[in-house]
Amino acid sequence: MTTIARKPLACLAAAIALALSAATGSAGAQQEPSITGTWRIAALAAPGGALVDLDGTLAGRTEVTVDRHGLWLASAGCNRLRGTLEQDGQDLAVSEEVMATKMACQGPAGDLERRFMHFFPAAVRVDGMPDRVLLRDRSGAAVVLLVGK
Repeated sequence: MTTIARKPLACLAAAIALALSAATGSAGAQQEPSITGTWRIAALAAPGGALVDLDGTLAGRTEVTVDRHGLWLASAGCNRLRGTLEQDGQDLAVSEEVMATKMACQGPAGDLERRFMHFFPAAVRVDGMPDRVLLRDRSGAAVVLLVGK
């Protein structure tokens, strides 16, 4: 009878220890950031290299969707863009080959699209935060900030 009484206590103690270690982040490895999902562009590198927040209205018209197979679709408010990428942990490889509609985009949406097409394929690293991913280029500079949509 004593053995039976100890098993539930041992299970309870193990459950408490697991819950505490999960709460403190010491249970196993941290989950790698994932670019899979639907995002909006919150900030994008400018030609000088600094990461610049987008105007709220302009950011609200953007969308970047990455499926679990590495197909990405994007719009910065003008053309529809499509390409592929591979993610391995925090490493990222975005194909420079992009299919796009051919509308002549002028003004802020056109500028945003051109910057996105320059800096998104340059991303080689993903840093994750809750509901956000920060993409960095080879030098470690932040080039694109995506937030959950």
